Amino acid sequence: MTTPPRRFAVDAGRGLGGLVVAVLDILRELIERQVLRRMDAGTLTPDEIERLGQALLELDRQFRELRTFFDDGGST
Repeated sequence: MTTPPRRFAVDAGRGLGGLVVAVLDILRELIERQVLRRMDAGTLTPDEIERLGQALLELDRQFRELRTFFDDGGST
């Protein structure tokens, strides 16, 4: 049996990476909704709100980097 071409392995890796990013994005959206629910319910302190906001912004930045990486084919 022959080894699959390198292009196939790269495409499969990109596809899997894209799938992982999509699943993580769904989890991020769920976390954001939970934070909003807790804010509306008044169960978060102002410090917790600030820290969660900063964490969500950083997570969003990292997701943009991942999407760019997988969209470019990992050439960055």
